Amino acid sequence: MRSFILMIMLSLAGCATHQSAEQRVETFYRQYLNSLVKPDQDMNINSPLNDEYIAVDTRHRISEILAIPEQEIISSDYFTYTQDYAPGWIDKLSVTNIHDFMGGKLADVNIGIEEGKTLKLAVYLKKEDEEWKIYRVRNVSDDDEQNIFDDYAISSARHYADNN
Repeated sequence: MRSFILMIMLSLAGCATHQSAEQRVETFYRQYLNSLVKPDQDMNINSPLNDEYIAVDTRHRISEILAIPEQEIISSDYFTYTQDYAPGWIDKLSVTNIHDFMGGKLADVNIGIEEGKTLKLAVYLKKEDEEWKIYRVRNVSDDDEQNIFDDYAISSARHYADNN
């Protein structure tokens, strides 16, 4: 009987680790925004938080682009579309309107910005290693996207950096 109960508890514990897409986005952004406001926090693209919540190809592309001197593909933080972040803005975080999109999920994420305003982001997710992971972020408020999957732009940036 004890082994049966133990087996059930272990299987339930395994199920509990899988979060919904909405929970994954909310957890990522809460931790990510908090890390942005801590000056001692090293938040590089290969941090454990990013490994857990960001798709491998997205992390690879961002690393590849950031290694190019004077590139203009990523002009601000890819996940917030901001240059810096303030602690007081975190309370404005909300994840809404999550729905199916082309085999994955799409969520509206609102983050606080200056003067009490919010910035609306479209956050795209896909399943990777049986978890929802972020693979693309668009700035809906300003109709802007940092095109990290544009091979031509990356090639051009690399060519420019090599010749200057």
